Amino acid sequence: MAPILKLTYFDIQGVAEKIRLAFHLGGVEFQDVRIGFPEWAAMKPTTPYGQLPIMSIDGAPPMAQSDAMLRYAGRLANQNGVLLYGAHNELAIDEAMGLVGDFQADFGTLIQIGLTPAKLGHPEDLKDTDAHAAIVKALRTKWMAESFPMRMAQIAARVESGGFLVGDTVTIADCLLVPTLARFPQGTVDYIDAACMDAYPAVQAYVARFMALPRVSAYYHALAAAKAAA
Repeated sequence: MAPILKLTYFDIQGVAEKIRLAFHLGGVEFQDVRIGFPEWAAMKPTTPYGQLPIMSIDGAPPMAQSDAMLRYAGRLANQNGVLLYGAHNELAIDEAMGLVGDFQADFGTLIQIGLTPAKLGHPEDLKDTDAHAAIVKALRTKWMAESFPMRMAQIAARVESGGFLVGDTVTIADCLLVPTLARFPQGTVDYIDAACMDAYPAVQAYVARFMALPRVSAYYHALAAAKAAA
């Protein structure tokens, strides 16, 4: 019997989207519980580590750590005949996930410097000052000029043949990467040009291939329809 899964996160993509994508691609049924930020204050003390997402299995106490959930989702997909984390290429998938993790750690620093500079060692009173704005601009501009091209070249080298990060079929490594790549064209991060990926057509084509997968497309169409009807 398939487990009863309840995944809880905010109503944003964030670090839960990779898990949602793996469940949808793998044909794994789950409860996609999306809470509002006002609900979080009361819920936070009840979570294992004071963070989301959390996932309960068959009503058991919830588990945390999104990468563990992603690998679990991949193994459940394997049982359905969709080899998102197949034993035959598990090491290669883990390697690709490590590469994506490095990219996300870089990008995460760019986001954090804007939101919580004190967590990166800056004075508590720096936030929202002119000096803060200058630091954000300098860091993000430098990263886009130096690190972003390197990261895009690394990804392009893996996908330019027309496949995915690990061979010709989708894996959980792609579920991990694509939501991050999808943020860049949105133009929602200061000093990051929404057209920055135009110089990397192989990466753009890769994202398009992933988004065109029938189960991914169906998921996002259903999500958009639900939001429109709300």
